[in-house]
Amino acid sequence: MTADLCPQSDIDAIVALLDQDEAAGLSALSALARAWPLDARLPFLEGSVLAGARRYDEAKAAMTRAVDIAPGFDLARFQLGFLGYTSGDAAGASAVWGPLKALAETHPLRAFAEGLEAIAEDRTPEGVKRIEAGMAANDFNPPLNRDMGMLIAELRRAGLDDGSAAEETVSETQFLLNQSLFRR
Repeated sequence: MTADLCPQSDIDAIVALLDQDEAAGLSALSALARAWPLDARLPFLEGSVLAGARRYDEAKAAMTRAVDIAPGFDLARFQLGFLGYTSGDAAGASAVWGPLKALAETHPLRAFAEGLEAIAEDRTPEGVKRIEAGMAANDFNPPLNRDMGMLIAELRRAGLDDGSAAEETVSETQFLLNQSLFRR
């Protein structure tokens, strides 16, 4: 551990507090982030909690801080792009995901980003295949597989994964993403 990183025991205590009292946990997390301004894990955690609470603008700001602190924090970069994507900003998401293209072709985060980009470009069957490949390779973040699986299920329910969708595929797909992914 470096002097710039918050002790893991402090993060674990915040996570436990968040499970009991989200408001108190977020307050404590903000204080911890101020005390450890160079630890990108803290704004990433804050952004994740805020996204779960449907506070998307705040979540995006926190995730942006995480990526600004640690540009190589690939999971934070993917999640920041995913927030933009599910908010209807596919072009902005692609810009955020750009550095993920340097990852191995089989890396789950690269596969997820490329799959989502394909869906936004009306290449839904290709996108679904790419996301499924990412899910098969993802052994480090099971909740992300759940989110990607929900997305694929929504596309299949709407008949958008087999290439048979009408001209409105991108807007209809974006509508489904906006309605289902983060709106649990």
